[in-house]
Amino acid sequence: MKSSIDHIENIISKAGDLAETKVELWKLRAVGKISETVSSIISVMAITVLIGIAICILSLGVALWIGNTLGNMSYGFFIVGGFYAFAGLLVFLFRKLWIKKPISQLIINKIAQ
Repeated sequence: MKSSIDHIENIISKAGDLAETKVELWKLRAVGKISETVSSIISVMAITVLIGIAICILSLGVALWIGNTLGNMSYGFFIVGGFYAFAGLLVFLFRKLWIKKPISQLIINKIAQ
């Protein structure tokens, strides 16, 4: 028949094993959330790069077309450049609303899932 001390040692040993298992589970969950968040960010970045390349090519085409229509190629590039300067100003003014909050919310939502 086991003594009370043996039972207490057994309980303490099982509690230690349980604590180690919980810590390991928390680590695995954290790694899962981090990897999901990083993969989401990388996919958004890849899509952004591809869209950026497409916009550059389209911008060159539009600038050449406008320049050809107006009879001076530089006019087309100045018009397209002015459009992007205006768009850049808008993005700068609304950067918190259009960029910072959505990205922060994306990261928080991925981590909180």
